Amino acid sequence: MHNPKQSWEPASPDAQIRVEAAPRFAGTKQPKRLMFYSSQTGAVHAPSLQNFSYNGMDLETLLGAMRGETIGNTPAGLCFWLDVNSATTQELHRLSDLFGLHPLTVEDIELKCSRDKIDTFGDYLFIVYHTSTQRKRNKWRHYYSYCRANSSIRPAASSINGVDGIPPGISSSESALDIDAENDSGDGQILIVLKGSFVLTFHSGCQQDVVSSVLKRLLNISAVSAQDQDQDQQQRTDKASLEFGAKPDSDLLAGLVDYPAYIVYAILDEITDQLSPEIAAIEQQVDAIDELVLILSHAEHESVLQQMGEQRRRILRVWQLTQPKPEVITTLARILSNSHRGRSTVSLAHRALAAEVVQYLGDVQEHLLSVIDACSRAEAVLSRSHSNYLAKISLELSRATFDSNSTTERWTMLGTIVVPINIVTSFLGVNLKVPGQDRDDTLNFFVVLGCMLIYTGVTLAFWRWRRIV
Repeated sequence: MHNPKQSWEPASPDAQIRVEAAPRFAGTKQPKRLMFYSSQTGAVHAPSLQNFSYNGMDLETLLGAMRGETIGNTPAGLCFWLDVNSATTQELHRLSDLFGLHPLTVEDIELKCSRDKIDTFGDYLFIVYHTSTQRKRNKWRHYYSYCRANSSIRPAASSINGVDGIPPGISSSESALDIDAENDSGDGQILIVLKGSFVLTFHSGCQQDVVSSVLKRLLNISAVSAQDQDQDQQQRTDKASLEFGAKPDSDLLAGLVDYPAYIVYAILDEITDQLSPEIAAIEQQVDAIDELVLILSHAEHESVLQQMGEQRRRILRVWQLTQPKPEVITTLARILSNSHRGRSTVSLAHRALAAEVVQYLGDVQEHLLSVIDACSRAEAVLSRSHSNYLAKISLELSRATFDSNSTTERWTMLGTIVVPINIVTSFLGVNLKVPGQDRDDTLNFFVVLGCMLIYTGVTLAFWRWRRIV
């Protein structure tokens, strides 16, 4: 089975020209907020609905041709995709009247639905799918990976803030886990209407890269399928090959471009693929925290705790973004699987296309489940790292308490020896009559000194016997 996701580059120079030669309004600086695509017209860009034009036809005239009214040389009954970036209220209500959208759909598009969902409104589906948009790059490129690449550098606290092992372009004053709060992400959403033979999408400017990627995929698939069909025609030289030869994958590939459900799949798949870099970055940072939490110095404990909180916030955001998506994909696949059951008028080609898209949706669902599993794993690693961090803090506090108690005991033992001796010597210095005061020799001095030494020795021996020192 041919996978359209692998066809990213045009297979012929003509296809490349087709991608670059999409109609533009030269000489104007207005943003191209509207994009119209079909396999016959290619990509048509316009600043707004009022300024849309294709071969002298406005949007309503072109849509009439797509619905079966032959106008000029434009084929009828084709699948098309209309994308509107930052639609105004006037444009939204005009499109609602033109395509027969339900008022609740218009309300969700205007008010920006807060969760992913798929709703059925009569003859069309309405899908809300939130996206993750990367806004800033991370300045610190995973310190521990740099240490692994340079085996001579030990990822210790001495090489983090000091002398060795600082990656190029990073200030020596930055911590190894200082993410600098620059790897931030924002959330947006794409709202999709799947009705009959066309697809409508609404979004804001930050999701324009999703539309561009999907459009490039469709154009490249068209180029690849066209080339495959030319090769197949050359190979079919006798009647036997036509009667008994299997239908090539290129026919199915060409049909996907004109199948609206595949366009919806391509959009959902592109949004889902955007989660991979973010979850990979989260896993790298979590692994770095897990490996460095036990070797950082006391001065960097606050940074570790801060980064744990930051990574948990990112994990929670990705989990909230991903968690409702598998249900949307499952519901869409079920609707596509049941859409042609019991309908004898549906051709085998449409049934094959629906089955193909359902398989592709299964791949998207597996990707989403892997992202959710990665979030669970990252949270478990952070929980273990937090426990290790608290254990290290507890050990350091215990060590500090032990050192303090040892110092106190030493001073206590010193006081036990010195204080009694000081009391004895103070009696000898008072202005009173003491024994041996009338002697002129030093015998009494050495007797007192010997008593002091004997007392000191006996005290130390007792402490040794009791294993106090």
